[in-house]
Amino acid sequence: MFLRLFNSKSVYSAILIPVVAFLFWMEPLKVPVQLSLNPGEGMMPLYLLFARFYTGTTIWPVMTGFILTLFNALVLSLLSYEFQFLQHRTFLPGILYISIVSSFPSLQNFHPAYPATLFVLLSVYYIFLTYRRKNEISSTFNASFFLSVGALFYLPVVTLFPLIWISIFVLQKSDNWRLLVIPLIGITLPWLLLWTFLFVSGSDQTFIASIIQGIAFVNNKFIFNIAFLIISGFIFLLTAFGSISLINSVSIRRMSTRKYFIILFWMLGLSIPSVFLLPSTGLGIIAISSIPITFIISHFFMAGKRGFWREFLFFLFLATLVASHLLLFD
Repeated sequence: MFLRLFNSKSVYSAILIPVVAFLFWMEPLKVPVQLSLNPGEGMMPLYLLFARFYTGTTIWPVMTGFILTLFNALVLSLLSYEFQFLQHRTFLPGILYISIVSSFPSLQNFHPAYPATLFVLLSVYYIFLTYRRKNEISSTFNASFFLSVGALFYLPVVTLFPLIWISIFVLQKSDNWRLLVIPLIGITLPWLLLWTFLFVSGSDQTFIASIIQGIAFVNNKFIFNIAFLIISGFIFLLTAFGSISLINSVSIRRMSTRKYFIILFWMLGLSIPSVFLLPSTGLGIIAISSIPITFIISHFFMAGKRGFWREFLFFLFLATLVASHLLLFD
C-alpha cells in the first residue's frame, strides 16, 4: 500500500515530491543562516558569482537550495516521462531522489552541487535525444556544453566528461572523427568564455589559484560517517537488486531502454570514483550520483508484482533516510 501510493501512475503523484521535500526541509527553512563556502567545494567561479548575493544572516541560501533540489527532482522524473525507460510513467524517481539528497542536513543549503545537477540533467536529456540519430551534432554539442557549465559550478562534474563519447558509441554507434571532436568544442567553450572574461578583468590568476588551493582540501572523510555507511549500504543493496531485475528483464525491454540504462550505469561508474580521484569532493557528489541510482532503484520497485518484501524494503529504506536525518547526522 505504501509503495503503491508513491508509485502511482497518476500525474497527481507529482504533488508528493514537494510534500516529501518540505517534510525534510521544514526545520532548516525556519532558521536564517549565513552562507558559508565549503573549502574545496565552493570554489568554482559560477557558484561564487551567485553566492556573493547571499550576505549576512538570511533564509535565502536554504530557500534556494530547497527550490533547486525540488526542481531537480521534478526534472529527473520528467526524464523518465519523456523517454519512457521505466515500466510506466511515474514520479517515483523524483521522490527517491529528493529523499536521498535531503536526508543529509549539511546539504540543506545553497550547495554548488545543486545548480551543477540541473546542468547535468540537461546534459543527460540531450544525450538521450541522440539515440538512433546517427551523427547528431547539435544534441551532442548541447550535452557537452551543459556538462561543462555544470563543472563550472561543481568541479567533480569533470569526471562525467567521458560520458559524452561513451554515449556516441552506445546510442549513435558512430566513430566519425568529426562527431568525436564536437564534445571537445562543447566542453572547451564555457571555460574559454570564462577565461576570456577573467583575463580581461585581470582575475585569471586568482581563478587558477583558488582552484589549486581548493583541490588541496580533503573533504571525503564523510565516507567513514556511520550514517553515510548505513545509507550507502542500503542504497548499494537496492541498486544491486535493481541491476538484477534489469538483467532478468532484458529480453522483454525495448532496445532504447537497454541503451539508456547502459548510459546511466556508466554515469554511476564515473561519478563515484570522483570521491577518491578528487579528495576535495564532499557530500555534494551524492546529488550527482543519485541521478542514475534513483532510476535503477525505481526499476526494482516497479518490476514484477508488488509483494510484501518490496513494500517492506521501500518502507524500511525511507524510514532509514528519515532516521539518519534526525538521529545520526550532526
